[in-house]
Amino acid sequence: MVIKEPTRINPNDSGIDFSKSKKIESYIKKSNFSWSQDITPGPVLGDVFIVYVQNNRLKNLLELEEQKIILNIEKHTKIKLKGLKIQMFNDKQ
Repeated sequence: MVIKEPTRINPNDSGIDFSKSKKIESYIKKSNFSWSQDITPGPVLGDVFIVYVQNNRLKNLLELEEQKIILNIEKHTKIKLKGLKIQMFNDKQ
């Protein structure tokens, strides 16, 4: 009779890494970016950091500075990201 080991269940099958999300959120709140008070940091989904914004102007600004933001996050938190996903809040879509 073969004894099987129980399989581990991953409670987070969606791929969201909450520890990375909290680290990045903490860094952004402490940073001196001009837009840091105007965004809501979202989760890190895989290697993509999701950011929620209130208006289209801010969305365009963050898209232009995406690489600079990613490099600053990697430098200060040691978290490697492939990109930012900037989304409007649901009430503004």
